[in-house]
Amino acid sequence: MKIAEARAVAARWVAEHQVPGFVGAYVSGSAAWLPAEAELPAASDVDLVIVVDGEAPPKLGKFRHEGVLLEVGYAPLESAADVLSSPALAPALSRGVLLADPDGRLAALHAAVAGEFGRSRWVRIRCAALEERISPLARFDVGRPLADRVLSWAFPASLPTLVILTAARANPTVRRRYVAAREVLLRHGHAGFHDVLLDWLGCAHLDASRVAAHLDRLADVYDRVPYDPAKPYGTDLTPEARQISIDGTRDLIEQGLHREAVWWIVVTFARCLTFSPYGTAALQDLLDDLGVGTPEEMRRRAAAVPAGLPGLRKVRDALMAETA
Repeated sequence: MKIAEARAVAARWVAEHQVPGFVGAYVSGSAAWLPAEAELPAASDVDLVIVVDGEAPPKLGKFRHEGVLLEVGYAPLESAADVLSSPALAPALSRGVLLADPDGRLAALHAAVAGEFGRSRWVRIRCAALEERISPLARFDVGRPLADRVLSWAFPASLPTLVILTAARANPTVRRRYVAAREVLLRHGHAGFHDVLLDWLGCAHLDASRVAAHLDRLADVYDRVPYDPAKPYGTDLTPEARQISIDGTRDLIEQGLHREAVWWIVVTFARCLTFSPYGTAALQDLLDDLGVGTPEEMRRRAAAVPAGLPGLRKVRDALMAETA
């Protein structure tokens, strides 16, 4: 299916599911950045943001509509300055793939954001917002249950990839963040820093066969999850979402991007364990391979990321200058 067709499916869903305070809706993620004539990758969903005037309802998450896997979330209407300061909101609104805009407020917001999106002032503010979320790793709390501890480490430890993408005015993607950061770093002559990113996660040394074995164990755990879409991460662990979390990750390994696939394997393992303890031993084996198998090892690995912020900022500044 073409991106344009997938967007049309999303627009039809929006037309049938409006909520109080509805302002409009737009496409986020890769479906906003890819050209309309491109094919929607099999391991991709279409991210929608429903904008409301007032308090935003809870996220709906992933579900299938007319054959397209949609991921729907809500956001309150923000000022252009607030959007431009947000590493999550600014990239998609700068693209302006609007699905509904009954009174033109989203079009006006898009125009304001698109005109300022690439300016160094806003790029630096968005990078700083991400870096602030990295700093607490220096005081990492190891007293949480295993799944929570892993998630509270893995997400901020991966944020340097998003600093790279934000600095380069690129799409700060989620599952493929290490792949996208690698592409940016290679393109701009900073390939060596990619191994630094992987080393902060602990996977720089892993070979494809070992990563594939971890994915096989994850697939078994994933298929046994007593998922509940109403719970946190519930819609990320449904059979419909399997093509992203499992099949899409296998695609990366087959493309030689096995190290870049590790982060999503870790995250998905931990999410599964928030539903059921089945798979604890498999996750522990993966953590051992990453050198974070004990609380103290995870604490040391976590602290390495904020300690590396000066080096990250040098690369950030170079990318900002090179992509200005």
